[in-house]
Amino acid sequence: MKSKRFSITFISLLTIVLTLHSLFVFIDVFTVNFSKFIILQMALFVIYALGIIVIAPGLDKNPDNFVGRFLILTTIQLLSAMSVLAGLAYIKAPEMRELSLHFISVFVIVLGIQSFLLVKWVNKAKK
Repeated sequence: MKSKRFSITFISLLTIVLTLHSLFVFIDVFTVNFSKFIILQMALFVIYALGIIVIAPGLDKNPDNFVGRFLILTTIQLLSAMSVLAGLAYIKAPEMRELSLHFISVFVIVLGIQSFLLVKWVNKAKK
């Protein structure tokens, strides 16, 4: 049951962060190509949504296996993010610097939120 609550909480927070960031780009607080930006936002959503598949089942089981699952999760997400940025460089997007900065900024923010929530959930499970 914990895994479902964690998944719903994290997906909600992820959606809020991505929506707020998209709103800032849409109202021209940040100026980037909106269509490419939305594709990168969807890539971020997919990276983190698939990450839940890796980590969530372990939340209901032995909390001692958490460290291994967390390292696997973080590695997969980091490699996925680097692959997206490599693809962006390969197609030689004209606004690559701006798009990459936005992508990495949101990636790090969401990674921090995810790490905080996971540690919080595991600490609750140990008590």
